[in-house]
Amino acid sequence: MWKKSKVTDQTAAGQAGIKKKSKVPGVMITQFQEELPEGMSTPDFTRKPIALTIQEGKTAIFKSIVVGNPKPTVTWSRANGEIVFHPDVCIQKYDESSNEHTLEFPKVAPDDADTYKCFANNEHGRAICTVVLNVIAVGFSKTKELQKVQVEDTADFRKKLKKRNPDGTREEKAMEPEEKVWEILLSADKKDYESICVENGITDFRGMLKKLNEMKKEREAEIAEFVSHINTLKHIEVNDDDCATIELDLDLKDPASKIFFYKDGVMVPLTKEECDGQKHSLKQIGKKFVFTIRGLGKDDAGLYSVDVGGCNVFSTNLKAPDVEFAVKLQEIKAEERQDAMFQCVLTAPYDDLKWFGKKAPLTNGKKFEISSSEDKLIHKLIIRDCVPLDAGIYAAVAGVKSCNNWLIVEADKDPKGKKGERKSTMAGGANSEELEKIAKEQQERYEKEMAEKIEKAKQAQAERELADAAAKLESEAAKKDAAEANAAAKAAAKAEAKAKKAQKIAADRAAKEEAARRRAGEGGADGGAGGAGGAGGAGGLDDGLDEDELSNSESDSAEGGPAGGADGAEGEGGEGGEGADGADGGKRRRKKRDGPLVPDTVIGDEDEDIDEETAKQRKAARKGKRAKKMLEDGEASAAVGKNEDEDIDEETAKQQGKAARKGKRAKKMLEDGEASAAVDPGVHFHAGLSDCKAIMGEAAELECKVSSEDCKGIWYKDGEEIKTDAEGVTITQDGSFHRLKIHKVTDEFGGKYKFEADGRKTEAMVVVEDPPRFEAEDLETFKTSVTVKKGQKATFKLPFVGRDPIKVQWYLEGEELSEESNIKIEHTEGCSRLLLTKLQRKDSGEVKIKLKNEFGTVEAFSQLIVLDKPTPPMGPLEIIEASPSVLDFKWRPPKDSGGCKVDNYILERNQIGRNTWKKVGLIGPEAKYRDSDVDHGRRYCYRIRVETEIGTSELMETEDIQAGTKAYPGQPSAPKVATAFKDCINLTWAPPSNTGGTNILGYNLEKRKKGSNLWSAVNPPEEMIRSGKLCPVKDVIEGMEYEFRVAAINNSGAGEFSVSSEFVFARDPKKPPGKVIDFKVTDSTYTTLSLSWIKPKDIKGEEDEAKGYFVEVRPAENTDWDRCNTNAITMTSYTAKGLKSLGMYWVRVIATNEGGEGAPQELDNYILAMPPPVRPRFTDVKIKSFMIVRAGNSARFNINFEASPWPEVTWLKDGVPVTKKVTISNAEGMSQLLIPSAERTDTGIYAIIVKNIVGQESFSIEIRVTDEPKPTGPVDLDENVPGTVTISWAPSPDEKKDDRLHYMVTKRDSHKRQWHTVADRIFNNKFTACNILPGREYQFRVYAKNDMGSSKPSESPKWLIPTKKEKFTVNLAESKPCDLQCAPKFLIPLKMHAAPQGYECYMSCAIKGDPTPHVTWYRNNISLNTNTNYFISNTCGVCSLLILRVGSKDSGEYKIVAENPLGRAECTTKLTVRE
Repeated sequence: MWKKSKVTDQTAAGQAGIKKKSKVPGVMITQFQEELPEGMSTPDFTRKPIALTIQEGKTAIFKSIVVGNPKPTVTWSRANGEIVFHPDVCIQKYDESSNEHTLEFPKVAPDDADTYKCFANNEHGRAICTVVLNVIAVGFSKTKELQKVQVEDTADFRKKLKKRNPDGTREEKAMEPEEKVWEILLSADKKDYESICVENGITDFRGMLKKLNEMKKEREAEIAEFVSHINTLKHIEVNDDDCATIELDLDLKDPASKIFFYKDGVMVPLTKEECDGQKHSLKQIGKKFVFTIRGLGKDDAGLYSVDVGGCNVFSTNLKAPDVEFAVKLQEIKAEERQDAMFQCVLTAPYDDLKWFGKKAPLTNGKKFEISSSEDKLIHKLIIRDCVPLDAGIYAAVAGVKSCNNWLIVEADKDPKGKKGERKSTMAGGANSEELEKIAKEQQERYEKEMAEKIEKAKQAQAERELADAAAKLESEAAKKDAAEANAAAKAAAKAEAKAKKAQKIAADRAAKEEAARRRAGEGGADGGAGGAGGAGGAGGLDDGLDEDELSNSESDSAEGGPAGGADGAEGEGGEGGEGADGADGGKRRRKKRDGPLVPDTVIGDEDEDIDEETAKQRKAARKGKRAKKMLEDGEASAAVGKNEDEDIDEETAKQQGKAARKGKRAKKMLEDGEASAAVDPGVHFHAGLSDCKAIMGEAAELECKVSSEDCKGIWYKDGEEIKTDAEGVTITQDGSFHRLKIHKVTDEFGGKYKFEADGRKTEAMVVVEDPPRFEAEDLETFKTSVTVKKGQKATFKLPFVGRDPIKVQWYLEGEELSEESNIKIEHTEGCSRLLLTKLQRKDSGEVKIKLKNEFGTVEAFSQLIVLDKPTPPMGPLEIIEASPSVLDFKWRPPKDSGGCKVDNYILERNQIGRNTWKKVGLIGPEAKYRDSDVDHGRRYCYRIRVETEIGTSELMETEDIQAGTKAYPGQPSAPKVATAFKDCINLTWAPPSNTGGTNILGYNLEKRKKGSNLWSAVNPPEEMIRSGKLCPVKDVIEGMEYEFRVAAINNSGAGEFSVSSEFVFARDPKKPPGKVIDFKVTDSTYTTLSLSWIKPKDIKGEEDEAKGYFVEVRPAENTDWDRCNTNAITMTSYTAKGLKSLGMYWVRVIATNEGGEGAPQELDNYILAMPPPVRPRFTDVKIKSFMIVRAGNSARFNINFEASPWPEVTWLKDGVPVTKKVTISNAEGMSQLLIPSAERTDTGIYAIIVKNIVGQESFSIEIRVTDEPKPTGPVDLDENVPGTVTISWAPSPDEKKDDRLHYMVTKRDSHKRQWHTVADRIFNNKFTACNILPGREYQFRVYAKNDMGSSKPSESPKWLIPTKKEKFTVNLAESKPCDLQCAPKFLIPLKMHAAPQGYECYMSCAIKGDPTPHVTWYRNNISLNTNTNYFISNTCGVCSLLILRVGSKDSGEYKIVAENPLGRAECTTKLTVRE
């Protein structure tokens, strides 16, 4: 028999666990119980996570599959630090279809590298496996560098936060936004990190966490200097009385530490007392600090911080939303067992409104129903089934605003004391339509304000853009003017230089020509011609010389003729040059742009979600900007044209005309753009259609939301319009929501759906899926466990539906089954069957069927239980008692009881040394036995078998057990030090109470030095210590500290050692200590005094250290001191009890040590036994302010209060002291007012005034004494207006006595004959009833009512307005006889039946025939009409046959025959009986 090692598993709540190995390597299982219940199992992994080595930035996924019954819960952890679950960091998922648990890292980082553990837990055990994640860092990481910079900046930022004055206060300056965010994060819960980051635009979540952890560590170190422990930090809460509170539980190291309160970094003045005129106050109750902010308003929003000394301890943010109460709560008067409803209307949508009832927050439940309208403007609180205890003040809190009012519950006055019936009416819900109207107005006003704000923002943005564009144009124009001026100056200088050069060239050329003419002889004419040509050349030179010619001015021709021709050519070329200049001037000069070219429209991915109308508006705005720029350019060009010289050529005029036209077009474009920008955007979608996956046979719905409630739209499917009366669909509109609902999805409903409204459209796809599924009844039948005996067979069958092909798989205990000799699997259309034969006990377990097709997977589970003989009992034995006369022991039940409960255990006994076994017999189902037939000193062995209804197990043979063992003595008392010296320590101890049945022979004494683990014997083993009265220990070293223990010895030997003594020094006796320091009273009551002090100083050679203290008190009238504690206390505080109230006492403390008692330290003055002064305060949470008492009964009112010293209690009635008839009883903290026999004159307002030296407090209650009213006088009826009756009556005699008396009128007519109320709460003596019909007799009753109930009714005479009746005649048409005779005919035939064995079977059909046919039932052609095993009936042509318990003999062919005189008909069916 192998043994399992037991361990203690901390996660199992201290239970002993058994370590087991899993089939999957690397998985460790801890079982919390030694034996598991039937069908239960510990968690285990069928698939464990696989170690990963992955590149940084990739996605890492760990997958695992766990099994166990009950279903285990899966958690993850890491070796270093905690896992941060965030969508960008780490996600834990579970897939129900595949049963996979995953841990996913979307973008793995080097910080994620670690060893991870996966835990699977259920109530029976725990499974653990580990997995390693390695991350490969790639290249330069921007995030790492950024984090390094952030880490370097953290210290500087903390220093920035810690700038304080020498006294610990902060610098007087407002906090920056970044400082506020970090201070909020330092005090926020982890679950709020994500929302805070989103709100403040923090995107680097990992960097924030790292920086925050470092700041937290630094702040914890700072807090530790001032605070020992922080228990509770409660964020700011807004109450129903326009107050906000912050609560902290702080254990301050120095009670005198200063506490500062800041708002947005600026210190707020505090008061210690709660005064109505003070805005901020601080109240301390022990270690609890409560900060209160009164009269909340929008200016109170901000970050509030609490500092202790020079360190920030806690910060919390108070938000003040822009919301007010448009309609406040109204007072509600409800009757007992009636529902009451409070309603309020807000000025803006608000989702976080809180309700309070009698100062306590309310939550949505059965008693209180909290709801709000769709637009979040109307908020409702419904109190169900009101009782008198529900009466009180109810409040609604929205942000920093609140409103409240009373709920008054009128109790039912049932004289028998029975609980009234539940009322179906609602109190306070009458003005719902008016509230909805107000809410609609508020919604319109809110939307209008928001639209105005948006429009103002748009206008401001447009003005900013126009201003920027104008500034840009001005700067560009200035640059352009400067450039043109510079170019003009350069051109003028160049032209002047060119003119001078041309004159010089012309002069030189003329001189050369003159010289040539003189030298020429006969060729003078030619020379003249050449001169002419030269002249022409000169002219050409003046007009057409270019810079190249000017630069080559020294070259000319050698001969006159040729030179002249050349010159002439040059002249012509000059004229051509002039033409070229004109041509160049006529051409349009292309404008050069500075900077890159930018298209007018930039299309990107950023604004994909902007609707079409918004895009049009933006386009119009850009058009307006371009137009304005063109307009300015045009005006500038026109202005330049006016200032130029009048001799402008034609081309320049054209350019100026174009510029002017350009300016006009720009102005028109600007006006059009502004007009387009102001156009109403029209209807647009707030939420479009979403793709939908619909299940075959189920309902599906498409929904979209538009911006207008008045918008109508059209639905399309695959391009065709869907009519409102289309079959199978319903089209509805609820405000701005448009819905299309498909009642029962089929294949024809799949396709593309479109909704179009006001030119806008949205589309979605409906995909029809037909996954496999089970019927609920079939699934419940399948879940029923199947129990069989060993060797028998078991059948599992389950029908299903779904689109083919469907893959069917059967599993047993997680392993897939296939066709074998003992496993048969049959598949038919819509059904699958599993047959298991020759079953063994090991085949027990979970049976699962799994269906899968293209649309999904479904599973169903059942249990198979195979019964067999039990296994042997389990050891080892646990011996409870082994005395000389009795052996009492127990063992563990069998590991497997075979699926049955244990009926008996069968025992046999053998005495060691003999060969025979004695049969003990059946001992019952409990696994224990007490054998009293034993001999002292003998050894015995037992054989144990288990018996169940299936059979008997194999035997388990136990180890030998001896009857009677040695009895050792118990433990002596711990040794006490009598005296101690440097060379000897004297000890004493008391002998053990349990001597083991014999005398104590002596003792063994051991000693041990402090800090050592080794005990050494004081006396030799053969020389025991005879007595423990005074034992000297001389083997000690001076100055060493020792402890001792002792063991008693009897005839059996030495027993266990005693508990160790206290440590004692081996040194001479000490000197008494001195006086205690700073002795004071910390608290007091009427019977107790709390004291504290500091231990006295240790002066070497004069006063040694104190080891304890005695507290003594002395009444002022006595001279003797009474010691409060008989044993010295080690604490430096003490509470003296049992004092007389308001008694005067002197108190002192005496320090003591081994050297004796020191000098006493007394208080300077006597102390009065009374608590600190307390202002009177009423302590009842719920105090009635109104009470109704029946005349003659007693009126009793109790009220509790607290005050110190004892207050003076005064009762007043209507402002004057109460009469002697009223009995006042005062006790400690309580006062009672009693009116023994109340009369109507006792009605009034009673006030209690509680007053002492500190202050006073008062409370008023209205007590109304009344009785059931007397009935009214005679009732008269009169008809002033046709169709109405005026009821008038004489007033009740009690009307003058009771100002709350009113009347109720009920009516009964001859048609309904029941009384019902037509009017209530009538305060005059007349009422007009309407809708009085002629021909009916009416009667009325009048009741007088007050707070106690109603009077007896006063009835009116009967009222009848006669009516004339006209004669009514009916002319009946003659009827013709009809012949209905016909031969028998089956309207509904019999159906085929297949019934399980032992179940009932019901067959039925419908027959037609006249005369009524005779019906006969047959089975296999044998008549059943006379067989009593079948129940046959024929009701109105419906013939039925019922078989209560179907057996194999009932299978066969069934036939029914119907006969009458006109013919014969028959119908057959078959019955199949399943095993």
